[in-house]
Amino acid sequence: MGTSSVFPILTATVFFLALVFPLLTSGEGGFTHDCAYAGANLTDRHHWIGIYCLNDDVDIYGFNYSMLDLDRCIGNNAGQLVPYENGNYSGSCTNCTFLHDKSLHLSCLCWNMDSKLVNSTLDLNGTLYDSNGAVGCYSFLGNKSWEPEPDP
Repeated sequence: MGTSSVFPILTATVFFLALVFPLLTSGEGGFTHDCAYAGANLTDRHHWIGIYCLNDDVDIYGFNYSMLDLDRCIGNNAGQLVPYENGNYSGSCTNCTFLHDKSLHLSCLCWNMDSKLVNSTLDLNGTLYDSNGAVGCYSFLGNKSWEPEPDP
């Protein structure tokens, strides 16, 4: 078998993998693949998300509870929620809630450049990640425990 007969097979294989690989690696992906939303504390003073994330301890296949201050991860850019390190979105956004479907979205009313409140939604799957059971963004990692701390 000469190289001329191998080339079309190799080309077809590479083309097939180029089409199929994104389908295999996409889907839920991101932190929603390894983490489950467990609640939030979205008040005037607190902007925390609580998540159960898969840790790297394969012996127990365990999940850790992790909390992260979203002000470290999200900003407001002219009325739009955006991933932004130390963005402090809560200083210019209000009435925030989480929307949960195949991904997890943060939805808020944010001040825009015209001094008007506009609705904005951010898919957190592209902003947050799981690091051995701790939810994180940028260089920040949330705390990690086996379960949430009880409410006072």
